[in-house]
Amino acid sequence: MNDSPIAPDEAAPTESKRESLKALISQIVRYAFVGGASAAFELVVFQVLYALAGMGIAPSNIIALVASTAVNFTMNRSLAFKSSANPTRSLVLYLVLFAFNTTFSTLAITWLVSLGLHSAVAKLMTMVCIVMWNFVLYRKVIFK
Repeated sequence: MNDSPIAPDEAAPTESKRESLKALISQIVRYAFVGGASAAFELVVFQVLYALAGMGIAPSNIIALVASTAVNFTMNRSLAFKSSANPTRSLVLYLVLFAFNTTFSTLAITWLVSLGLHSAVAKLMTMVCIVMWNFVLYRKVIFK
């Protein structure tokens, strides 16, 4: 007699569930790779413009975001999400999200720096937020 509250066929993941989990983990790893490379590039551009060139926070952030966006879109579409979705639709949605992310990060960084936080820390904090919601939106909406 089985006293387990879970039926035997529910206890162990099915092969398709395992494959789905493997695919999701692989996608997260690819997304992290693309995002890490883009984030590092974005952060370096931001710091060079803001800390070394003396440009303001907002223009430094916007230029850094724009510089990393084209490569990020292409790599996410082809490598991370292996999307066959309509590229025009994906690009339009990506750009709408980009506009939101740019506004959010510029306002958040400006506010955090005004509170005394180092610009690089403020930038990294906003990037973490964006990375998390971008994965979900890329996967479920933009590259679907």
